[in-house]
Amino acid sequence: MIKMKQNELAAFVRSLEKAEKNGDKYETARINLQIGIHHQKRGDYNHALAYLQKALDAAGAVGDTNLESKIYHHTGVAHQKRGDYDTALDLHQKALCLNEKLRDLSGVSKSYNQMGIVHQNRGDYDWALEYYYEALAIAENIEDHDMISNCYQNIGIIHQKKGDYDKALELSHKAFEIKQASDDFHGLLRIYGQIGLLHKLKGDNAQAIEFTQKALEIAESTGDQAGISRSYNQMGIIHLNRGELNKALGYYQKALETAEAIGDIPEVSHCYQNIGLVYQFNGCGEKAIDYYQRALVIAEKIGDRAGIAQSHNYLGVAFQHRGDHGKALECYQRSLDIAEKIGDIASVSKNYHQLGIVHQDRRDYDNALEYYEKALEISRKVGDIAGVASSVCMVGKVMQIRKNYVDAYLKYLTALDIFEKLGSPNVEVVHTYITGLTNEMGLDDFNSLIENLGNETC
Repeated sequence: MIKMKQNELAAFVRSLEKAEKNGDKYETARINLQIGIHHQKRGDYNHALAYLQKALDAAGAVGDTNLESKIYHHTGVAHQKRGDYDTALDLHQKALCLNEKLRDLSGVSKSYNQMGIVHQNRGDYDWALEYYYEALAIAENIEDHDMISNCYQNIGIIHQKKGDYDKALELSHKAFEIKQASDDFHGLLRIYGQIGLLHKLKGDNAQAIEFTQKALEIAESTGDQAGISRSYNQMGIIHLNRGELNKALGYYQKALETAEAIGDIPEVSHCYQNIGLVYQFNGCGEKAIDYYQRALVIAEKIGDRAGIAQSHNYLGVAFQHRGDHGKALECYQRSLDIAEKIGDIASVSKNYHQLGIVHQDRRDYDNALEYYEKALEISRKVGDIAGVASSVCMVGKVMQIRKNYVDAYLKYLTALDIFEKLGSPNVEVVHTYITGLTNEMGLDDFNSLIENLGNETC
């Protein structure tokens, strides 16, 4: 596979040399675009951007607006992949303007869809939904069934991010019904993987495995090595969630081997992070840190700022688990700084939550509450229902530690109500906290607390 990719690149380079020698600006632009896309698919964003800029210069010289819009699109995707969200939005806006000028409604729909993805990646879910619905309206108007399916799936992902797994599943099945009528196997693979992930999030591991296995079978039958790697990774996540660490590690290592074979650099980094998680859950902190640092090196090398922030977050968790609160705080702060700089709201909230846990572990309860409230504010703002429940639950833990049992119990009930509505496996976690509260108070006092709250309600 990698030899085929190298041969493909060599053919592009020979064609480019010929076009440049003949002074053919259009072919120079077109081939530079193809080489840029080749590097982009491999996750080599720095090389991708260099070739895409050459393509843009050549396309501008011949005034080919259609080609320019395609180059802006792919340049925007490359910036988006490495976490340069503001630049990505600017480039997708330029592509949108050109597509509108060309009256290319399919291109307009794609531009809106990509702008939605950028907002989704940075955690601005309401803006993402607005762009996805714009894309959907145009796609429905021109009967672009592939884009309609993509929009349904992307809107479903937003509902997943917000914690509404049932709505996300409903939309994913709509996307599946449309995609099933086409021969877009890669699209079906993506939807099967998404449905599998949603079942995992709902705690239904049997269904999660079934749909992820379907995705893997499609990837294998079509020779989609990137899809195979992603499916192996998802299988690993499911088994990790079930506590089957050896099985999870086996799948992650298969994913890593596949990603390395095709030169998918970001996926290699993702595999390193997942392998690190297995070692962390296994109590092998040093090995976990080693793999997180490998992921960090790759993210820094390819300029993936979102990946750099995520790696620092994982390192923070590892240091926190081994009791090194100073290093944990340092890593979370680095992650937070990058997330704020690139406008990754979801990651900002995640880091606030983790910083709250570290301060709670250090018995610095005032700061812990401050960070939980910051995380809670963002989760409410973006409609992340599951995030709201998680932060409310941790506020309840602090209230319990401070012997403020009434507020602790009320916070637990709020979190429990949300998790139950979402069908989340975290219901069991909250029940464990309430059991711990009952044991700490004593059954008689706990029953009195419930009785008093009932009287207040009346």
